[in-house]
Amino acid sequence: MRARVPFRLVGGAQPLIVLPTRFNGGEPIDCVLDTGASHAMLLPALADRLGVAADEVKEARGAGGAVRVAIGRARTLAVGAIEARDVPVLISDELRRISTALGAPLGGGIGYSFLSRYRLTVDYAELAITLATPEETIDPAPARTELAFTLAHPTKPLILVPVMVEGTPFRFAIDTGASTTVVSPSVAQGPALEGAAASGMTGGGGTVAAAPGMIPTLAIGGWWRRSSMTSARRQGRRSTGSSAATFCAASV
Repeated sequence: MRARVPFRLVGGAQPLIVLPTRFNGGEPIDCVLDTGASHAMLLPALADRLGVAADEVKEARGAGGAVRVAIGRARTLAVGAIEARDVPVLISDELRRISTALGAPLGGGIGYSFLSRYRLTVDYAELAITLATPEETIDPAPARTELAFTLAHPTKPLILVPVMVEGTPFRFAIDTGASTTVVSPSVAQGPALEGAAASGMTGGGGTVAAAPGMIPTLAIGGWWRRSSMTSARRQGRRSTGSSAATFCAASV
């Protein structure tokens, strides 16, 4: 099965992809598409209403630090005509803070526990994603760049790809759940990254101190971009990032 689903970009100059999603056959919920998240996600009030009960509570870690979350399972999770069964779901009020930062209400998120079952294509130009089951033939349209990726860890399945920053190789994470390209201070100190004063950047678990700047050249495979806007994290672990204007990248 293959389905093409339109999406909206919300958040103004720092946009995220939002899609209508159904949990347990309920009403459509606005959910952020987050390839950097290990699970699908729901607000607690929506989880109660839609019958997604918490089975356990544990500590999770987002870009901004640790956060307590409940974990349950949705009988079904549907995006367009694509429906998955028995999908693990995080239940947390963290989405409210992220919604406030975006200026748009979010009810949930679509992460690895759903996306790992399909082929995913994100088309920013057409504002649509395509989901396909593994038995579907691969889209015959030629890609500008193709390269293999790895997953960072079974419990933190970030999509890692090789990149070049001013001729220096790094591994970056593809994360559609971040609205700007983010690098660690060590990467920022390599090329002549033009920066500004540190400012707050909203992430799961809290606010991250970061400074905006510009990377002269950023390349993935045979595709490269000059003068890519980025943010350099001042503290914490190396992070992920994405945007419609540059591409989804972060140092790891």
